[in-house]
Parts: sequence; C-alpha cells; structure tokens
Amino acid sequence: MKRILIIWCVLLAYIPYAGSTDTIRLNMQAFLDEYHQDADGKWEDTYDAGQPWLFFEEFAFSHMTYAMQAQGTDENGMRYWDGFTLCTNGDDTDYGMAGSSTSWPEHQWGCMAGGGLDSTGALVKGAPYLVAYWGYNYENGEEHGLQVNFTDEQTHRPLGVWICNHPWAYYGIQHDDGFAHSFADNGAQFNLIIHGLDEEAKEAGMPIVHHLAYFHDNALDISSEWQWVDLSSLGQVNAVYFTMESSDVSGVLGMNTAAYFCLGGMEILEHVDEIPRPSGLVADPLDENRVQVTWHQVSDAAYYRVYVDSVLVDSTTTTSYMFTDLETYTTYKFFAQAVSAYGESSDWGYVSARTKDLTPPTPPLNVRATEVTMYKIVLEWDAGTDNIAVEKYAVYVDGKRYSRPKYTTVSITGLDPATTYQIELETLDTSGNASERVALEVTTLSITTGIEETKAEENRNTYTLEGRKINGQPVRGQVSIIQTGQGATKQIIQ
Repeated sequence: MKRILIIWCVLLAYIPYAGSTDTIRLNMQAFLDEYHQDADGKWEDTYDAGQPWLFFEEFAFSHMTYAMQAQGTDENGMRYWDGFTLCTNGDDTDYGMAGSSTSWPEHQWGCMAGGGLDSTGALVKGAPYLVAYWGYNYENGEEHGLQVNFTDEQTHRPLGVWICNHPWAYYGIQHDDGFAHSFADNGAQFNLIIHGLDEEAKEAGMPIVHHLAYFHDNALDISSEWQWVDLSSLGQVNAVYFTMESSDVSGVLGMNTAAYFCLGGMEILEHVDEIPRPSGLVADPLDENRVQVTWHQVSDAAYYRVYVDSVLVDSTTTTSYMFTDLETYTTYKFFAQAVSAYGESSDWGYVSARTKDLTPPTPPLNVRATEVTMYKIVLEWDAGTDNIAVEKYAVYVDGKRYSRPKYTTVSITGLDPATTYQIELETLDTSGNASERVALEVTTLSITTGIEETKAEENRNTYTLEGRKINGQPVRGQVSIIQTGQGATKQIIQ
C-alpha cells in the first residue's frame, strides 16, 4: 500500500508517525483561540506591530508590520505586513478579472485550494492555513521576511511542507492584474525557494526550488491544490526560510507577480545527535578558473569530502580546498561533507560562487560622427567583442561620463555652437571590465556656418537657409539673429 504523507492540523504538535516516533508536525488548529480570526477569516492582529512571531509549539513563523507616515502629519498612514499570518478564509475568488489589483488588498486572505487540511489530510473549508507574503525589498543576508524557527533552538531535519498557490498570484499569472503579466512564453516561471540555515544563520544545504507556476511545452502548469514539497535534502538545519522569484519582473520594482503563497503544514524530525555538517562555508573566486572554499572545523571529522555541482572531486583533512579547471564566469555549487573516523558522514555544507572574468573586451571600432549640428553630435561605431558578452558602452564628453548606451550609437545633445568636444568611448562587458578608450574630437557648427548673409539691420542679422538643419530638423526660408545685449536669439522665418 502506498504511503501518503499528510499534515495533521488538528492534532497535537507531536504525534507518532507511522513507522517512526520522532516526527513533529505543525498544528495550527490548536492555536486558533490565541490567534483570533476576524470577519474576513484572518488573524485580527495581522497589522499589530506588537506581534513579531506566530508561535505553534515547536514552530515560530516570522511576522512584521510597519506604517507609512501620513503626508504632512506626524501620524501613521497606511499599515502594511510581511511574513506569515493565520487564516481560515478559504476564498478562491478572482478579484483581478478586470485587469486591476485594486480589489486584492482587502481580499488577500484566500487560498486556491479553498481551505486548509484536517487530521486525515482532507481539504476542509474553515481549516487554518498560513498566508505568506514575501517582502523582498526588506530581504538581506541576516534577516529574512519568511522565516521558520524551531523554538527548542535545536537542529532538526525537515521532511516537507504543504504549499498551495495564493489567488492573487494564481489569477495574475493567468491574466494581467494591473501589475502582473500572464504567462504565455515557454520558460516563464514563478518559483518558491526553500532555504536551510545553520546555527550561525548562514545557508545550510542546497536550496530547494518548487514551481508554483511553470509555462513549458506551450502550456501553463499551475496548481490550485495543496502540494507536498519534500525538504529532506536540506539535512539538519536550525531554521528554514522562503524566498520567491518570477520571470515577470520590472527593473528596480522587482517581481510583478504577487509575492504570495499559502502554507498548510510542515513536518520535521526530532533532534538527533549526528556528526554536524561543515558550516560557515565561504567561496573566494581567485581568477577565471579557480575558487577557494573554506569552512569551520568539525570536531568529529577525520576528513572532508568536497564536491562541485554534486560531483565528488576530492577529499582533504584541512578546512580549505581550491577547486580548479573551472569555466570562466560560471556559477558553481560547492559542497563539503564531514566524515568521522568510523565512516559516518554528515549532511553537506553548501555555498555557491561564480568564477571571475578578468578579460577586458575590445574597444569600439570605426567611431564616426554621422550628424553634427550646432547643438548635437550623433556618433556611431562598430561593436566591441568580449570572451563572455558585451553589455554596453560608456560615452564620455570632456572627461565626464555622458551615458551608457546598449547599442552602437549615441546622440549627444545640449551642446554649444562652434565648440570642440573631446569624446571618448569604451566597451563594457557583463563583468564590468572596460576596454581601452577610443577618443575623437568633434566641433559643432557655428551659427553662421553655411548661411549666406542677405540683410543687415540694427540689432538684427537675417540669413538665407540653404537646406540646412537646425536642432536636427530641416528648415527652409530665413533665420534672423537678434542681438539682445544679453546674447543672441534666433527667429525662424518660414
């Protein structure tokens, strides 16, 4: 008979697991009296700044609130929350069908499955679950917006977690919601990434990627049901945290896809004394083909095995290893595993790094001015080359950086007539390496260049235009230069 892993939401936090006595399961139902639900089926203190964590016996889920100060006052305006909040809402309605997200904030407590899970693993309307919002703007190397701590402060081996799509993200991926764009191209992804942390709050074990939505083979793969995500490969950890990524992004604003998901339960094993994994891994890319990796000493270790991208490379009795013969500017995953004198092996310590690219690109070639006016210079050039890839070019005017175009042309404007400018260009690659600069001098046209004087008056000179351009636009007729005493102004006569 096939065993089905289920989450027990209404039983005690620890119940014997079939075939084992050391499984701890998240129990949210037992704490509903402590986390009262309002009329919307959400924890009524979701926006209360005095509740930084939600505690469920052995599990603590991060929660933070903050307020924006109302303009022109000393009072707080809009309040916001990040992290986890407890819900019983179960609403799977689409509130963004009109292509707008304006209705979602007041309806952000739902779950595509329609509810949580009961003690048999069955879907039940009204059973509790956690709505998670990832405030990625506040993520940093030491604090995480979506973190789960173990309250006994011991290491535990996570078994898995129940995950479901949130309606805001689910429907935004299927159709535009004002921010998100629908997935219609192969390779489009919306992912949940689960990380382990060691006792120093550093990465432990290779992160696990779970597709919340994935467009492939010309079809959208997205689920509205609870899905079990196996976390056993994280090994023993002191905490777990979640991040998210989407192929639908826009510049500095980050993801357009709503950064929500739902968590229906979690299972971990009781703490067991094992040979600890190497911790504190640091990767130092030395050059284009070598990376030095170091880690902390493990007291029970007789030696260490080292791996690159899960492939065993070597063993060492020291806490440092130099990986060689790597590809230039390529990201690798490096692992170290402690082995005792009795042959017991630890979980893998993990760090990732990218080798350097030290080769500069070639400079732009055949730089030429294709248009020169009194106030503008247009340059074009032949592309530079690089061993990895050219990213853009840097343009300098009289020693000051003017722009960084991605293409092989630039229009330099706002110049003065009859002025010689020193212009320099360099190629930049994806690593930030710069080529040698190419320099040229270009002189803008004077006001009277190519213009025949036909009439003179006091304070006024009028000239006939002979198919010339002014400010890049063809003109015809005459132009008058009027001496104002504070400088010359021009007047076009068509």
